[in-house]
Amino acid sequence: MKEYDKHLSFYNVYAHMHFSRLVPENNWGNKELAVKYLQKYWLSEHEYLCVWKPIQDKIFVQGKSLPDLVYNPECEVIALRGGCLFIEEDFRQLQKAMEALGEKYFVIIQHSQDFTKGEPMFRMKFPVNITWEELTSGNYISAVLLEMSYNEYFVFGAKGNWGKYSANDYEYPLDIIGFKPELALVFKENFFQTKEEQEEIQEWLPQNYIDLIKIEGSVK
Repeated sequence: MKEYDKHLSFYNVYAHMHFSRLVPENNWGNKELAVKYLQKYWLSEHEYLCVWKPIQDKIFVQGKSLPDLVYNPECEVIALRGGCLFIEEDFRQLQKAMEALGEKYFVIIQHSQDFTKGEPMFRMKFPVNITWEELTSGNYISAVLLEMSYNEYFVFGAKGNWGKYSANDYEYPLDIIGFKPELALVFKENFFQTKEEQEEIQEWLPQNYIDLIKIEGSVK
């Protein structure tokens, strides 16, 4: 039995199939593509606990979600509009930042929520140089992973000095990227925001996140 077997059956017929933009409803449920995708990119529990969980704990405060602070307080953050794990544009922005940092792989760890009890949780590992076409090639599995509008995720690489918190279940869906101050230029170059965008999003944020945002030099 594979760790991801429950994913294959649970999401094969799923409410999100009616709303997916990546997979037309009449193409939903292609198990061959789903299996191939999970075989390549599933992160085993053993590797997660031995390798990635210690890195995750350096970046994120475990067991927390908005409005609580999920980043360690020495981090700076950029807050962006959310709604799902990735659309193509913001994936490419993060990909450029990861490449600039010399990351080889990134992982996606689903954050458990009250309504996800009993649902299979995602743990995925991808090469940083993956194409958008390949990232979305898993039929219903990649569609749920990338598009499901209420799931929350932690995304991070091996460096242990940055991470993305996809807070889609918050009152205002948000993507919050936290990073050590010395990496600020990399992320601000790749996630440019106008002053108006920053001010609007800050109205949605708890104060403890606003305190970690450094405005100077990051907007035009």
